[in-house]
Amino acid sequence: MRGIISVITVGATASGIAEAAPWVQEDGGWYARGLVARDSLNGVEGWRADLYGEYGLTSKTTLTLKNEAVKYADAPAFDQENWRLTARRTFGSYKGWTAGAEVGVFHGATLNGSAASGLIFCEGAGFETRLGGGWSGYYREKAFYIFSDVAHLSQGDQCGRTRIEMGYGQDLTDRIFIGQQIWFEESKISDRSVKTETQLGVHFRSFDLSLGYREEIGGAFNENAVLVAVVMKR
Repeated sequence: MRGIISVITVGATASGIAEAAPWVQEDGGWYARGLVARDSLNGVEGWRADLYGEYGLTSKTTLTLKNEAVKYADAPAFDQENWRLTARRTFGSYKGWTAGAEVGVFHGATLNGSAASGLIFCEGAGFETRLGGGWSGYYREKAFYIFSDVAHLSQGDQCGRTRIEMGYGQDLTDRIFIGQQIWFEESKISDRSVKTETQLGVHFRSFDLSLGYREEIGGAFNENAVLVAVVMKR
């Protein structure tokens, strides 16, 4: 138990931008993030906002909730909105390494690909399962974590997709942190999508503030975004 709590504490001290399967909150602990991004999708400008939260149901199980919406004033066909509810459980921890799993449900619309007939959307309810592992500790006396996980999202016969996520976060100083992630996603009806994200932020007394850049470097769309995120935790 003590080892698990120490992993949670170090992971939260670093940048904390990851929504990764291995780590959970302490019993009664919580984590909340609000994010706003200026998106560009195939040259069309829009806005993205998401709210994400975690709550520690027990010392080994955490509940997560996320709601996300994307709006394009000049291209409403690109608009999307979805929410997700999951339960995450940590299997255990050893010398900073930990593993975990997550299961849950989601509902909404996602832009999945394009074809000669037009845009391809996946809509309605779905299920998500996720397995992950990571390490959290100190590197050169600064908080550091690294993780990798794989998720499968099922949303109807043609909308199943697999996503691999990898990332790390590190405190560069007592106040400044950095975090980077990469996503690989593939489905039956779309080409592989590869996205990267980098955030640089500042720890304040009661919250973290970061500025980031996200870009799709492989896939059906030319997409990038500049984002601002605020994180609070206990």
